[in-house]
Amino acid sequence: MRQGRRFALTAGALIAALGASALYIVHSQQATAPANASHTVAAPTFVTVNSQTALDAELANAAASQKIAFVDYYADWCIPCKQFATQTFTDPDVAQQLNRMHRIKVNLSHNRPEDFALMRRQNVAGLPTLDFWLPSGERDETARVTGFLPPETFLSHLSEHGLMVRDKSEE
Repeated sequence: MRQGRRFALTAGALIAALGASALYIVHSQQATAPANASHTVAAPTFVTVNSQTALDAELANAAASQKIAFVDYYADWCIPCKQFATQTFTDPDVAQQLNRMHRIKVNLSHNRPEDFALMRRQNVAGLPTLDFWLPSGERDETARVTGFLPPETFLSHLSEHGLMVRDKSEE
């Protein structure tokens, strides 16, 4: 009888903790949402790939067009990946920068053997991971981001690594 009660109390505490976590996530997303929705910018569009071959083709396209390739390794079940999509990538200043890059999303949602092989080949240990490939076709190893960054920190990161792209009219 005692073990059954202890189990029930533990299960109840776990359910309460999960519920509190869900409420916290919802509340934090609402708290960081822009107050005036008319000033929000839709997230830039990405080319979505789910294989190494498709990723290689998109990286070649970026190099051919002399653009920085921005690669977002993500999964649908990854909460920080969703935070990037809803909070950082929709920020007007971030969106402006991303729109000047070749944007690629690598969908790793299904945990297929091919997904794990791609992660090993790209040295992706966790999600989200963001990579920047220079117009020369080389990955900027020092610019990799692992984990969530809010818009201001993301923009600082771009600046620190010389990845801010300027329009000709801004020069």
